[in-house]
Amino acid sequence: MVAVLPHTKEEPEREGPAGFPCGEIHPVWPLRTEDDYLRAVEVVDKLAIKGEDDLSEAEQDQLDIFSALMEVYENMHHPMDLPKLPPVEFLKKLLELSGMNESDLGRLLGERSLGHKILKGERQLSKGHIL
Repeated sequence: MVAVLPHTKEEPEREGPAGFPCGEIHPVWPLRTEDDYLRAVEVVDKLAIKGEDDLSEAEQDQLDIFSALMEVYENMHHPMDLPKLPPVEFLKKLLELSGMNESDLGRLLGERSLGHKILKGERQLSKGHIL
């Protein structure tokens, strides 16, 4: 699927993400290499920044297609081998990998002491915290 918006003479053609002119729907291509994948990431980022409510139907279709292709590529070439840990231990591992501590977690949640309480099992994350 390729949709191209007309280019007017008053508007100079500008290059956008992945080397395509701005304001155009980008062609869809298979993701066979890391370069293909990175070009798709640029297009998805641009569409995501625009926001779903502001996307045309063609742009939403493109976002859906590239998202699906990227998920398949990531699963094939960058599989995540997540350990089977209890939720609190998994959260601790994520914090460690991110270079964060319990105070950082608390600040993210809006209350510094909450990070300590969650990691000690005294409190649980609420839906509000997760969203």
